[in-house]
Amino acid sequence: MELLKSTLPGVGMKYQLETKSGSNFIIVHHEDGRREIYCTDPEDQENIRCIAELEDEECMLLSSIIGGWNE
Repeated sequence: MELLKSTLPGVGMKYQLETKSGSNFIIVHHEDGRREIYCTDPEDQENIRCIAELEDEECMLLSSIIGGWNE
């Protein structure tokens, strides 16, 4: 797995991670603190859809669930 980071001028940071199954997750961290999560279709990388727009509290809860710390 490789994490790619890039700056989006006037927007914030973009993080992109390709999973072992071939999906790409794209997280845009806006300068105002919002985060947007996008996912691509493994069979059609041009097909990108927004999964969620999250604020700080929601991000912390989601990360604790994914990390297994919220059991």
